[in-house]
Order: sequence, then structure tokens, then C-alpha cells
Amino acid sequence: MLVGYPRFFIPRVVDKLAASIVSAHVLKVPTSTSTLALVVASRHHAELGREFIVDHAKKLGLGDISIDLARVVWETGIADTNSHNDSSDGKAVQPGREDIYAVPYPGELFPAAKAFWQHTGYGISSRRATFWVENAPFLSPPPAQQPVHPLLLDPEAVKNKTNIAKSEIRKRVASGMSAADGITANVNDVFLYPAGMTAITEAAAAIQALRRPDRSSPCVAAFFGFLYVDTYKVLTTVLPYTTTLLTFSPSEIPTLEAALAAGTLQLDALFTEFPGNPLLQSPDLARLHALARKYKFVLVVDDTVGTAANLHLLSSCDVMCTSLTKMFSGACNVMGGAVTLSPTSPFKGGLGKALGERVGECRWFEEDVLVMEENSRDFVERVRRASANAEKVVDMLLGHPAVAEVYYPEGSASQDVYDRFRVEGGGYGFLLSVRFTTPAKAVAFYDALDVAKGPSLGTNFTLCCAYTLLAHPKELEWAAEYGVVEDLVRISVGLEEEAWLRKRLGKALRVAGGVHQVRRF
Repeated sequence: MLVGYPRFFIPRVVDKLAASIVSAHVLKVPTSTSTLALVVASRHHAELGREFIVDHAKKLGLGDISIDLARVVWETGIADTNSHNDSSDGKAVQPGREDIYAVPYPGELFPAAKAFWQHTGYGISSRRATFWVENAPFLSPPPAQQPVHPLLLDPEAVKNKTNIAKSEIRKRVASGMSAADGITANVNDVFLYPAGMTAITEAAAAIQALRRPDRSSPCVAAFFGFLYVDTYKVLTTVLPYTTTLLTFSPSEIPTLEAALAAGTLQLDALFTEFPGNPLLQSPDLARLHALARKYKFVLVVDDTVGTAANLHLLSSCDVMCTSLTKMFSGACNVMGGAVTLSPTSPFKGGLGKALGERVGECRWFEEDVLVMEENSRDFVERVRRASANAEKVVDMLLGHPAVAEVYYPEGSASQDVYDRFRVEGGGYGFLLSVRFTTPAKAVAFYDALDVAKGPSLGTNFTLCCAYTLLAHPKELEWAAEYGVVEDLVRISVGLEEEAWLRKRLGKALRVAGGVHQVRRF
């Protein structure tokens, strides 16, 4: 593969930067025939990555391996290893030239390094890597004829422009979170990150900071509903939490309440999505919020699929996590994330302090910020249009005999819950999933659907994926226990004209309807 989703696939330019650092400074891991490197933006992230890789090596029976962190300075390359310095010797550093960190590791442990990259979102962006590869003096001087990068030509102007862009993004996020009932999000309570998973990881870490757990007494979290795969993975494998996965059903909340009342379950946090991905169910936030207040745990909601353009949820949770990579950007060319603290949360002070102390470690590259600001200017209009398109797609699917079930907030068993939070003019979102009457029909539909195929969602163009096979390829039976079947097809509907969508959906449904033999993805 040459390209891929930036968390599922480490960009080639990042690989090039890592290889250049390893080569230029002869980084080697003892006892390994090949050395690769994980490149992140801060020392703390490097330490977490090293710990994750070392623990993985032990689980594989490779014993204790020694990994020295390398602080990489713009001008000279590696300044030192295992230093506690997190900037270029305390000097003011121009934007984009802040130190980065390399975590060298044995090549055979690439799956562990890649898992850390994917689950946390801590890896540097392709734009930052490109800027370093093309301009860092220790790698190679840029050719004389190469245009001077704006960050080198006028760094202060770019810095000021970036700060203005961040302010605009915070205002957009806070404005969307503010409800007609008087709940107003403060822009100072919106924390921005370079990836959506970084936002979730940092929120979970901030919750840990409320009571400073240790390995003998880790934080405990519950997942309500079948959540996005990396939310589950980062809490169970990286931080880690002790976790409980609660199925999405009306009976699950009374079961949860009984366990909390009996003291058999003591939670630090509960994570959920509104609506869920990929089954688009809407949890009863009012009841979960009441339990959170009564039993003093943090309620974290991911609204990436629902979006603030359709829903007002902040008054019924403590923390809102949003992947700005998705429909907030829409253009599929930049990543970002946000954590918004509810003004009514009793944990707001402690969480805000913890997030504020760490947000500088999650450096969002200036060019990425500027692209995100420009992309998000028409966020609400795009969400409303994509939501309207999705409703039309759902109507087409529901009327076809090859379709067994469509998962979408409108018409679902939990629509009444969704409607309680739906804003005036808001729709039911751009995402839906489909289960066909046979796996063979699912395969035929997927193959015949002439739209982009890939693992993301919330793009301005329609995007389809075989969700379970991409997200849970090694745990298909486990996923099926929660209704996420192997042949589930997920569709993120874009901004195309209705006729364009009908033509492609119609063709794919006709092909699926004519299939009778056994086929699998």
C-alpha cells in the first residue's frame, strides 16, 4: 500500500523521517537485526510508547528490551537520549521546529508500535513530517530553487495566524455545544488536539489524574454500547483501565444501577457514543447522567457521529469528545480532535487543570490547524445536507427485499431518545449501517456500489466500508455477540446530488437482489 487512513497506516513520509533519524544517528536496539522508530511530538508520549512496546515484547516472550528515547532537535538532530528536556534547551523555538522524539525499537515489534500509533493518535502528522524532511538542517539542506516554506519565511506571521485559527475553531465547537436551555460552553473549556483519538486518550488520562491510580488499583471504566474500536483499545491496552463492556439494551441501565448500588461495580468513568458507531443506537443519556451524579463518576460522550449540528448533548454529560477529522473538516485532508468540558460538571475544575497541564504536549502542527479552520467554516450546512441525503438512502434501502435491517437513528428503537436532544432543524446524521438477508448479497452490494471505499466516515463524499472486517478482523465472533456481524456494510453519506446517489444505490441493490450463490468478503 502507498497510502491509507493516517492512524491505520503510518504515512510514508513519517516512515521516511523515522528512517532518516535512525540512519543519521546510527540508532540501534541491542540484539535486533533491524531498528525502526516511532516518531511523536513530546517526551511524555515517547515514554508511553516505549512502555507499550516493552510490555508487548514481554508478552511475546522476548524478555526485557532496552530502549533509549531520542530527543530530536531541528538544527542538529539528536541532542541526547533519556533527557528530561522537552524543548530546545529552554530557548524560544519557532513554530514547527519544536523538538520531536524518536522511540527506536526492534523491527519485529512493528505491530506493537503501529498499535500505539493507531490507538492513541499521538504520532506526528504527515504535514509536520514533510516539513522536517524537506527543511530540517540536520537531514539535508533544501535545494536553492525550492520555494521557502511559510514557517521559515515568516514564522511569527504563521504563528499569529494559527492562534487566530485555533480561536475560531474553539468558538465553532463551543457555539455548537451551547444549547437553547442556557447551557453555554466556554471557549476556554474547549481543548484542541491533532487527532480525534488523541482527544479521547487525553480525556481518559485526565480522569486518571483525578485520583492518581497505580497498577494495583487502576481506574475502572464502563463502555455503554459497542463503541469505536480504538476507544476500547486505548483504555484497555495503553493507559490502561479496568473495563466493563455493557451491551446496548433497555435492561442494561437497571443492571448497571443495581451493580453500582450494591458496590460490586465502582466506576471512575463511563464512555459512550451518541449515537453509536456502527449500530447507530442512542443511549439514554438522561438516565446515565443521573447515575453519574449519584455515584460520582465521569460521563464521557463521543458526539462525532451525531455532531453538534444535529444534537445538543453537553448538559447531559461531563466531557464531550469530538473527532474534528470527520464531518467538522469533511475534506478528508486533515486530522484534529476536541475535548469540551460541560459547565455543569462537578469534575470541570479537576479535569480542566489536568487537560491544561498536558495540552502543550499534543502539538497540533500549524498547517494542520489552518486547513482545519478553513474546512470547517460551513460545517453546519454540510452536516444538514449529508443528513438529508442519508435519510433518502435509508428510504431506498428499507424498501428493498435484499435488505434485512438498516441501522439509523430515525426509525430505530431509540429514536425517542435521539429526538430529545435533536436541535431545531437538525437531522439524524450522515452515517448508517446495513445488514443484508445473506452474506452473499452484502458482498455483491459492496462490490457493485460505485462510491469511495475506506475506513473513515464524515467525508464530504459518500464512503462505504465492510466495517467489521476492517475494525475487528481478529475478533469476529466477539463482535457478532454485540450485533456487529461480519457482513455489516457501513455507509457514510456525503454531499452528492440525490440523483447521483440514487443511481449508484439503485444499481448496487439490483446486483445484490440477483445474487443467490454463497459469497464472502
